[in-house]
Amino acid sequence: MSAEPLPGDGPADPALAPPPSPLLRPSPTVRPGPRRLATVRPVPAPPTAPMVRPGRHAAPDPVDGPAPSVASVAAPPAPTPPAPAPRASRPAPPTPEADAARRVREAWEEVGPQVDELADWFAALLFSLDPGSRALFPARITEPARRLLRSLVLAMSTVDRPADLAALLEPLVREHRALGLRAGQYETLGVALIGAMRRFGGATWDDAAEHAWVRAFSLAAGPMEDAARAAGNDGAPALAEATVVGHRRVGWDLAVLHVAPDRPVPYRAGQSLTVEIPQRPRMWRTLSPVTAPRPDGLLEFHVRAVEGGWVSRAMVAHTATGDRWRLGPASGRLGLDPRSEREVLMVAGGTGGAPVLALCEDMARWARPRPCTVFLGGRVPDDLVVLDRLRALAEAHPWLAVAPVCEDDPLDPETLPGTLPDAVVRSGDWSSHDVLLSGSPGMIRATAQALLVDGVPLDRIAYDPFTQ
Repeated sequence: MSAEPLPGDGPADPALAPPPSPLLRPSPTVRPGPRRLATVRPVPAPPTAPMVRPGRHAAPDPVDGPAPSVASVAAPPAPTPPAPAPRASRPAPPTPEADAARRVREAWEEVGPQVDELADWFAALLFSLDPGSRALFPARITEPARRLLRSLVLAMSTVDRPADLAALLEPLVREHRALGLRAGQYETLGVALIGAMRRFGGATWDDAAEHAWVRAFSLAAGPMEDAARAAGNDGAPALAEATVVGHRRVGWDLAVLHVAPDRPVPYRAGQSLTVEIPQRPRMWRTLSPVTAPRPDGLLEFHVRAVEGGWVSRAMVAHTATGDRWRLGPASGRLGLDPRSEREVLMVAGGTGGAPVLALCEDMARWARPRPCTVFLGGRVPDDLVVLDRLRALAEAHPWLAVAPVCEDDPLDPETLPGTLPDAVVRSGDWSSHDVLLSGSPGMIRATAQALLVDGVPLDRIAYDPFTQ
C-alpha cells in the first residue's frame, strides 16, 4: 500500500516545503510604512535519516538528534509487517525400495514391445549359465520364458509394498516349483534377467537403472528362496494330476472342458490355474475356472483356439475324454472385498467371462452381496458363452444386472452395439464403482483408458497386470 498526505498537510515531500513548526512566532502587527520582518528564532535543521518508502518494509531505526518535526509526529506509524508464511515442507525423498520398484515398472513398460525377443535372450543366458535348466522348457521356449520373466518382474515391482509381496510369494513359488525350478536357481535367474535387460533396455537403461533392478531382484529373491525351501520341506506336491471327463465343442474354435483332479486344487473365484496337456508337454498355459470352487472339486474351462496357438488349438481339437492333465498352482488378483459397500462393475470380453461368472457365483453365496453390473462382450453372439448362465443368475438374484455387447452385429435387439469400452462409457457413470476387467490385454487397456478418461479413479480398476 502507499501513504497519501492528509488534506491540508501541504506537499508530501518535506524537502519542498518544511512543515509548520511551533517554534515559529507569529508576526506582530505592522504599521503602515516600510515593511520590517519580525525577529525569528533559528529553526534547527531536521535530522538526517534515510528515506524509506511506505509499504511493507520495516521503518529505519531511530537516530539520535533533535525531535522530529510535527509532520513526522503526526504521520501514522508504519504498519507492522506480517509474519512470513511458513515454508511448505518438502516431501520426503523416496525410499531405496520405492525407487527400485518404480524403475522396474518403468523399464518393463519400455521393453514391452520387445518382450518376446527379451524372453528368448533371457532363456539363452539362463541355459548358458545353467545347462540343466534347458530340460525345464519345451522346444519353443518363448512363451514359458516370457511367463517366468513376468512372474519375476511382478515380485520385483512390489518390493516397496511388503504386504503385497508377501501375498504374491505363495502362488509365484508354487508356479516356479511346477516348472521344476529349485530354490538354488534364483541367483542364476537374476543374472540372466539383468543381462537380458542390459541388452534390450535401450536409452533408458543406465547404471542407476541397473543398480535399481539388482536391488529389486535381491529384495524379491530372498523371500522367494525361503518360500521355495519351505514349500519343498512341507512335502506337498507342486502339481496335481487330473483327468479330462468332458469335452464339448461349441464352435470351430471354442470348446468346453470338464476336468476332475485327483486331489482338490485350491483356488479362489477369479483366479487361474496353470495347465499342461499331454499333446504339448512342458508348454504350460493359464486357464480360468468358470465356476467358483465346487464341493466335488470338478473344474470347468472354456478354451478358444487362437491363431498360432499350439496349446489352445490342441485343447480344442485334440483333447479326448480320459486324457491326463497336470495342474499347477492358482494365481491372479481378481477378487471382491465382502466388507466394501461400493457397487461393482465387471467388464469381460470373450472367454474373459469365465472368471466373472465364477465371481458372481461366489458372491451369490454371501450374506450381503454387493450390487453388480456385468458387461459381457464379443464380436458375434456365439462369443458370449456364459451369457445364459449369467442371465439365469441375474433372474434369481436382483443385485445382479447383465448387459451383453456385440461388436459385429449392431442390429441384434438382445445386445448393445459397438465395442465394450464404448458401450460401458455410454451406459452410465461408474466413478463410484469398483471395476474389474477380464479379457485380452488389448480389451483391458482400451476399457481401462476409457474409464479413466470418464472419471473412474485408477485405484478402483482391478485386473491381472500380466495377462497373456
